[in-house]
Amino acid sequence: MIRQARQRSLVRKELYALTPTEFEERVLLLLQDLGWSHLRLRGGSGDRGVDLEGEFQGTRYVVQCKRYHHNKSVSPSAVRDLVGALHIQKADRALLVTTSSFTPQGYAEARDQAVELWDGAILGQKISEAARLREDPTRRQAVQRRRLATFITLVMINGLSVLSAFAIAGPPSSMPPTIRTAPTPSPESVAESPLGRTASSLPLPTQTPSPEEPQPTALPTPTVAPTERPIPTTTVFNGGNVRAAPNMRGTVLDQVHAGEIVELLGRSADGNWLYIRNPRGQVGWTHRTLLSLTTGVDEHLEVVTL
Repeated sequence: MIRQARQRSLVRKELYALTPTEFEERVLLLLQDLGWSHLRLRGGSGDRGVDLEGEFQGTRYVVQCKRYHHNKSVSPSAVRDLVGALHIQKADRALLVTTSSFTPQGYAEARDQAVELWDGAILGQKISEAARLREDPTRRQAVQRRRLATFITLVMINGLSVLSAFAIAGPPSSMPPTIRTAPTPSPESVAESPLGRTASSLPLPTQTPSPEEPQPTALPTPTVAPTERPIPTTTVFNGGNVRAAPNMRGTVLDQVHAGEIVELLGRSADGNWLYIRNPRGQVGWTHRTLLSLTTGVDEHLEVVTL
């Protein structure tokens, strides 16, 4: 019990250190670990009380995030605003997540509405649940199978594209023509043929090269330049930010979007962040949960220290 209380305290301190925007991103990663899909950040002016949107078990949610210290409760008006946003956005359910607590009136506002309230205690439980799910071997195998299937599909698509282009354009002009040679007859077959019997009785002429005739010289063996190691790539599983540092406080440089192919340039020391180059040429850090990583591909990446 003491250990669990200490872990909850450490989690709260970690969450309190985040900015409101970083807390929204942290909630997005948490929901992703819990099995949510189609997650997207919606925060900003005109968000109508919606910071995130996503789906869980076929139900479309709108999500509001409040990073408050434990001595400040979420006001009932925030719950009312989220109920209104639920109807405006035509979602199925709404979720309000906070690091603190709700007032009794806030719970009353959510009663009989399609609204879920996660206070600091529930949030801590969800973070622990997500950690257990990440360590569950069955779930890991399912994720690995899904990522492997995605990788095989991409390889098949790329392979078919190359074969199609080759079939249409033909072999490159620099490729030497194929020379078909007749099979060499065996000595037995030559001896049994009439021509073979006649030829075997005749002396073979000898040819002595003239002194003036130049003798063939051996050509130098070409030196093959070493090929560079190919840069590994992967597919973006869920859209997110590309940051200047491997943490939630890093400046946002660009984004990655679901389905994009990115280059893997390195990883952080703890392995939670990958140093990537997106299709627009932007280099930076992206959290590993946003990418569909083939099993073991990140283990071969060098640790990048900037």
